[in-house]
Amino acid sequence: MRVFSFVGFISLVGCYRYEQPPLLSLSGEYRVDRITYEKVDNSASTDMMVFLPGDLYINPNDAFPLDTIMVGFTRWHLDYSTIRFEATNQPDGSVEWGEPYFYSVQGQYSPDDLGYISFNINGTRRVWKIIDDQAESITLRTSGLWANSSNGPNEQNTIHLTRIGP
Repeated sequence: MRVFSFVGFISLVGCYRYEQPPLLSLSGEYRVDRITYEKVDNSASTDMMVFLPGDLYINPNDAFPLDTIMVGFTRWHLDYSTIRFEATNQPDGSVEWGEPYFYSVQGQYSPDDLGYISFNINGTRRVWKIIDDQAESITLRTSGLWANSSNGPNEQNTIHLTRIGP
């Protein structure tokens, strides 16, 4: 009887397989291809807008350069430690990027939880949840902004980025 119990225990425990969190591919030039804006107030009512290529997303409550995004045209550049906004095309065909903002990835615990990108921009902290990370795209969700403190609505964006370069 003990042998059967031991074999049963080993077979149950032996079936569990540990999976390492995937390596994030947060490197390259990306284009903002879609923004889903959600505004949830304290009464649980929700306003939602989707911005597609050609739309201008403006949020006066956010910090520059995240306050104005031309969807389908705005580009961001990530390497493994910095994120840059404000791409300027040079006459020689190269791209000059604005100020680098150093970020860290936190909380990447499993293949289902890719963690958060955390960085400071213009004196404010930004935390973006990594929803999806593919070879050619990234989906991020902002942690939210409360423009009127905790009394007002929570404004949250889901940002879909497509990789367009190295």
